[in-house]
Amino acid sequence: MSSESPVGSAIAAVLTEKFEVDPAAVRPDATLESLDLDSLALAELALALQEQLGVDVAESEASKQTTVAELTATLTAKHATAAAR
Repeated sequence: MSSESPVGSAIAAVLTEKFEVDPAAVRPDATLESLDLDSLALAELALALQEQLGVDVAESEASKQTTVAELTATLTAKHATAAAR
């Protein structure tokens, strides 16, 4: 995945380092479920991203059907809003 944004890079790093997802599998169109993340892993992902990015990650924002691109877009917007404060 092209991880040009800091948020995209953070998501890719957490997926590959914490969850041992193959970096080649972290594509914009990949769903979190297709990356073999179960419900517990999704909760852990949300927490890890909250810690790394300093923004809340709702359950609905990191669901099994969420794509990497959708998660990146959502968290980029939240991160920009938080940084503007």
